[in-house]
Amino acid sequence: MELFLYIILLFLAAFSILTESKVLYKWVFVPCLFIFIFTVRYVGFDTDILNYARQFKAIGMDFYYLREFIFWLGSRLIYSIFQNELLSFLFMDFLWIITMIKVGNRMSNGDKNNLNNALLVVLMTSFPFVFGYENIYRQFYATVFALLSYSLVEKKHSKSILLFIVAFFMHNIVALLLPLFIVKKIYKFDFPSRIQLSFIVTLIFMSTLTILATLKSSEQTGVDLGVFYMLIFILILIGGAVFFKENIYLLFEKVPSLFFVSFLMIALVLLGIDMVSERLGMMFICFVTYDLYKYSSEIEIKWKRSLVRLALLLIFSLPTLFFESSMQFLRQIQ
Repeated sequence: MELFLYIILLFLAAFSILTESKVLYKWVFVPCLFIFIFTVRYVGFDTDILNYARQFKAIGMDFYYLREFIFWLGSRLIYSIFQNELLSFLFMDFLWIITMIKVGNRMSNGDKNNLNNALLVVLMTSFPFVFGYENIYRQFYATVFALLSYSLVEKKHSKSILLFIVAFFMHNIVALLLPLFIVKKIYKFDFPSRIQLSFIVTLIFMSTLTILATLKSSEQTGVDLGVFYMLIFILILIGGAVFFKENIYLLFEKVPSLFFVSFLMIALVLLGIDMVSERLGMMFICFVTYDLYKYSSEIEIKWKRSLVRLALLLIFSLPTLFFESSMQFLRQIQ
């Protein structure tokens, strides 16, 4: 049932992109999205989600919980209200879906023409999101709130910083997103200064990434795709460099996440930290997709705009149908 609804959602996403219909997105795609998530939870919890369900009833307050207390204590609070695992997860799912709709609206500055606000159309069926709501839920939740922070960084800087801190205390790995935020805006630094500062922070992270191998979050997702993610980012980076060859600064401005994500992924792969590179790769894809989708809103010719968005949808969604782990989730094989 999950697989069937996933395929329907994928087709609806593609049709929404091609038609750029606000009515279709708001009154068909989004309701079907809620139906899909309800089905995902109702048919049963996968192994990792079962572990999160057990943590609802945990009472431990050691450092493992305190370092990411917003997620752990927040989920316990939600469970204490509903006293039901299914309802608790559905409420948490409702929160992240609404947050992602808000991310799209913030990204487009409220411009809903041409589906400029419909980021969720390309991300909902992407494999980073599927693995997120089916498996690595804590990192997924942190990614969603980090995206909200990212969407506000240029307009509401203080609120963006607060949301970044919230995301960090959901999952500490969010700290590695800092260069992406710096290059978009950091107080009154001009653009060249922000690029230089982001480089420095990226180099610092690259020199200390081996520490991540000792974190619990370095557990594998079941898919060894670190090199695959790295190649995707490098290919997009090369394509972007060719497209913006007359003014490379425009590449930083239009897709600020791409350069620093590429270098961090190269460092992770070269250091042999495969487990961490899998997790970070999925998180990074969400931010590169955000930047590329936002850039597509500037394309005036409809077929070119739709082509870019359809490419994003298919590149990051179709692999879900071929990865063994994701197919186990969608087929509900424990």
